[in-house]
Amino acid sequence: MSLLLAPDLVALYAPQGADGHGWAQLDDSSPPVWEGAGNLQRSPGRADARAADAGGHGPADPAHSQLATLYLPMDAPVADGAVVVIGGQRFALSQARKVTDPTGSGWLDCWAATATGVDTYGGA
Repeated sequence: MSLLLAPDLVALYAPQGADGHGWAQLDDSSPPVWEGAGNLQRSPGRADARAADAGGHGPADPAHSQLATLYLPMDAPVADGAVVVIGGQRFALSQARKVTDPTGSGWLDCWAATATGVDTYGGA
């Protein structure tokens, strides 16, 4: 399979089950279930200066999360809760969806998912 957009090397790790408290953990310690070319289209992300929830430490030190849309070929086992590593950075996938080739040929079909950077959780 091919992807029309410029490629990024992607390692995809399967979604992990929840722990005893119902908390789903990120785990990229086992071998990836898929590796190949994808395309990470970054956006400005979001910042939060609040001292609660996922916030930071005030307006001069906000927490930030990278946001992007990740496009992968149809042979990638994309699922919500999966983790990808791209350029040494980890992203959690959500809102996975199939994008259908507008020409109807199927050649341009691909997966798209929202990718949220997880290496900056907690204002790091």
